[in-house]
Amino acid sequence: MGPFEYLWLSIFTIFVMVALVRKYPNELGTTIIIFATLFLITYLAAPKMPGLINSLYARVFDASVTQRQMQHALASIFSLGFMAAVFASYAGQTLSFPGKPAPGWKGSVYSLLVGVMNGYLISGTLWYFQDYYQYPIADFGLLYLPLTPTGETIAAFLPPYVVPPAFWGFLVAVMLLFRVRK
Repeated sequence: MGPFEYLWLSIFTIFVMVALVRKYPNELGTTIIIFATLFLITYLAAPKMPGLINSLYARVFDASVTQRQMQHALASIFSLGFMAAVFASYAGQTLSFPGKPAPGWKGSVYSLLVGVMNGYLISGTLWYFQDYYQYPIADFGLLYLPLTPTGETIAAFLPPYVVPPAFWGFLVAVMLLFRVRK
């Protein structure tokens, strides 16, 4: 494994540990926010953002955006927006599922499973933004390409590659139905 895989694994592990502390009812609320953010970014923002950036850049600088500048802008905007949504979902009063966590080892296993899912979604989505836009972070010397074979294998299974954009919206609806059911 290379540096990018270790960074991904570190972020993943941190969110698994956070889930074990917060317990799964709170983590499932965060999962809804992650799903909603992924839907907004992949289904709504990603198709429209390049045109918006091009027109804004042309108005301000009277020039067109190069492909690499566009990749930097999109990876940065989407990563920062995603991180802001994740931070907001963990901070303060959070969306959580009603009820008390299952006692004992069952509750810990549920929390671990939800933590694994959230860790995968968060770290995988941040990696996806780098992968999809040809690793703009490498231009700053923070990552050396090419990825290792393990990294290439993992990159093929990042959340937005595995789940179609519209399906994130369906997952939000399902999770909200589970949250409000009596």
